[in-house]
Amino acid sequence: MSIAMTTTSLSLTDVAALSPLLFLLIGALAVLLVETFAEKAANILSFPISALFILIAIIAAVYAPISDNALLTPWLSFDPLSRLFTFFFLAIGLASACLAHAFFHRFKATQGEYYFLLLSALFGLLLIGSSADFLTLFLGLELLSIALYVLCGYMKKWNISHEASMKYFLMGALAAAFLLYGIALIYGATGTTRFDRLLSGYQAIQSTQKSALFLGGIALVTLGLAFKAAIVPFHVWAPDVYDGASTPVTAFMAVGTKVGAFAAFARVFLVALPQFNPLWSEVVAFLAIPTLIYANYVALRQTQLRRFFAYSGISHAGFLLIPLAAGTPDALSALMFYLAVYAFATLGCFAVLAFLDDRPAGVMLKDLQGLFKRAPLLAGVLALCMLTLAGIPPTIGFFAKFYLFKVAFQAGYYWLVIIALLTTILAAYYYLRMIAIMFSPAVDAATAPQRRYWTAALVGIVSCAAIIVLSLYPAPFMAFFVVR
Repeated sequence: MSIAMTTTSLSLTDVAALSPLLFLLIGALAVLLVETFAEKAANILSFPISALFILIAIIAAVYAPISDNALLTPWLSFDPLSRLFTFFFLAIGLASACLAHAFFHRFKATQGEYYFLLLSALFGLLLIGSSADFLTLFLGLELLSIALYVLCGYMKKWNISHEASMKYFLMGALAAAFLLYGIALIYGATGTTRFDRLLSGYQAIQSTQKSALFLGGIALVTLGLAFKAAIVPFHVWAPDVYDGASTPVTAFMAVGTKVGAFAAFARVFLVALPQFNPLWSEVVAFLAIPTLIYANYVALRQTQLRRFFAYSGISHAGFLLIPLAAGTPDALSALMFYLAVYAFATLGCFAVLAFLDDRPAGVMLKDLQGLFKRAPLLAGVLALCMLTLAGIPPTIGFFAKFYLFKVAFQAGYYWLVIIALLTTILAAYYYLRMIAIMFSPAVDAATAPQRRYWTAALVGIVSCAAIIVLSLYPAPFMAFFVVR
């Protein structure tokens, strides 16, 4: 009588499957060692080391095999969605490192610890995108959050950064407690935290008590993830934290944290529990309404651009809730497509801000006055990215919003589509107003930005080129995000 033996070791194939995560870990440790033993050299070498290991991780992700080892598959997923998220997050991390490199040319601070924290946050994002269990998801979210708590207060001489970091830490800890308690309730109801067993576990529930326990857990998990995504009314941390953090940290939070939160939403509610309960879909749809209305209204009054992008990000979170509420087979593709367009446009905006950022208070709306006359290329890039965020045709942003509205319409959420269309008009107003300010005459004899940051320029050029190409020929890009 033979007994099947369970695999108790990792093969080279398994290590290769984990290689993107491993290379990020090695890069983070390398940066930290250089910072520890050669602090002066760290200011020169930290960015090249970080960028190199992110690029190596991207190459490793291209050739990474799929592991079926029972030691890994309960915790990490190696499906096409995981690979897509891995590429997505690594690209965001590389762009964020480039923006940080430009920032440290203007503001002096130790760089080794910064890039170590950035790579750690990126490691957390990859865990979120590849998670196959609530515990892996929670570990990724908290690794991301803990690194960001420190990054928000990284500029030690900025009092506003200290305040932002403390607010983020206290509110983030509270949200993490809700999330963890929700996971505990779900485990109590189903006996599992694995995503591939959640739906069957929920469908097998027969008692009212366990059903209430499961739905209570889902409510708390939704609350915790809504905090990470800055969804109204769980958004109150975002404006102050974005305002107080340095510009490259704000850029990483606006893109990386937002994409990470919705990657978690997608993993749990579009992959593990698709359309498990109509009540949850209705709640998400109703969360989208105040998020869209409030964020777009308050964004009209903002004059500090880091704070403006906080409310802009909250507004886009409202749009991203639409496919979550719909929950149809096309919802995941619409979500991924919109996230990618949002990331391109937002990183392009922050690439321009890197040239204008010269004080802790950040770039103000008045600093854009006459920008086209002073620096026409910067004004052109910023205008194109803002038109994309506004969803003005024929930019790719229009196609992204249209895809969302189509998914919601097909799911029967007509009222949500109408509200989203009306708030899109409101959003177009403040984006076009900022463009008008850039193309208006300068009020004084302000000169063009003299700084030449090739890393920030690279991010801006890639973002701008991607928007132009994809706006002219969006079909392959849309097909790329068709995830089944």
